[in-house]
Parts: sequence; structure tokens; C-alpha cells
Amino acid sequence: MIYQSGRDNERLWVDKIEYSIHQFDFKGLISFWFKDEGILPDGGLSKLHEYKSYDLFDREHDQSSIWHKSFYGHMVDDIAFDINYMGFLEAVIKPRFNEEIVYQKIPTFRVHLPNNVSVGEFHKDRHYRDEKWANEVQELNYFLPLTKAYGTNTIWAETEEDKGDFKEMRAEYGECVEWNASKLTHGNKQNLTSLTRVSFDFRVIPISRYRESDHLTINTKIPFGIGGYYEVL
Repeated sequence: MIYQSGRDNERLWVDKIEYSIHQFDFKGLISFWFKDEGILPDGGLSKLHEYKSYDLFDREHDQSSIWHKSFYGHMVDDIAFDINYMGFLEAVIKPRFNEEIVYQKIPTFRVHLPNNVSVGEFHKDRHYRDEKWANEVQELNYFLPLTKAYGTNTIWAETEEDKGDFKEMRAEYGECVEWNASKLTHGNKQNLTSLTRVSFDFRVIPISRYRESDHLTINTKIPFGIGGYYEVL
């Protein structure tokens, strides 16, 4: 699907994008970070729960695990991820638009442990933003799993706004899912699989739709603006 400025997002469910894991080996890089810090079990990312478990996360604490702290710390100290991320945006995401894009500067990292959730509540992303602004810019979301995402370890989202027909968002490493989290209610079920799902997600706005906002992000209190939450490519 090529997104064209001036059109509404007809496709509200999902559009899977395949990419080269050899060219953009996010899993290898993040696994290296965790192994170097001694927080990666022998089974790899899908077995993070064998190293440490947590009480059921709520919204205030779903970004607080040792792996979240490691990921965001490396985003500051290590340019390797940024090089891969920028290359991925340039080669895979930007060509889907006919113009420059405004992208989330630091992706959001997720860990969905067995018997837990990775986000604390079902929601629409626009509920965490100025809703008038969110409706104007029509932000698109990209879900990139580093492990198998299926069943109760993945995102569950409705297929149409307010339809309430929640379906699992299946994806493998090497697939990136484009969808509209601003309009579609989504969240997690308690993970009843035997695998931890590790992923990151980010948001993109075509430059022609972008509007400045003084609204702040819900967790880090960063302004939803270029030079804050977003940058331009």
C-alpha cells in the first residue's frame, strides 16, 4: 500500500511488510546488548522469562523492566541501532509515502513475558495525545517483532474503529506490520504461550499532515513535536 497525502487511511487493519533481517538485524544487535549485560538467557529473546519474571504490569510500569532500561540506555550510548533504524526507515518505510515523513525518533520497546502483558491497558493511541491533533495528522503505526508474535503473546486489535472484534496480530521476525493504532482499540491479553514476545514499534506521519503540538508523551513527558518525540526524514 502506498500512502497518499490527502486520502484517509482506508486500510485500518494491517499491512505486512517483509524486509531483510540480514540487512537490518535488529534482533542480533539487541541480543548482543542483553548478552553483554548478562540479562540474556541461553534460549535467547523468546526465553527472557527464564532470566527474570515480573508481577503483572500496569500502564505506569509496563516500560520498567531491566530489558527496557537496557534498550533505552543503549539508544543514548550506542549509535549502532540508530544507523540500522534510519537505514530501515529510508529503505523500507519512506518509499511507501510520496513525500518526507515525520517519524518517532526513539522507538517504543516491548517485552511480553508469559503470564504477563506488555501494555497495561486496552486503548487507542489518540487517547494519549491531543485528540483533535491526532485526528488531523492520522499517524500510522509500525509493529516490528523480534520474536514470533502469535496467540496471546501479541497485540490484539479491532479490525474497524469501535467494532470490538479483537483479533491477534500475527507476525514473524522479518515482518513489519503497518496499522492504525490511533483509531483502533488495541492491547494485550495475558500471555499464555511458552514464549516471550520482544518487539519495538514506532509511528510515522506524512509531512503534509504534520502539525505542531505542545502535548506531552504520557510516560517521558517529551513534546509531540519535531526535535522532541519526532524527527523528519
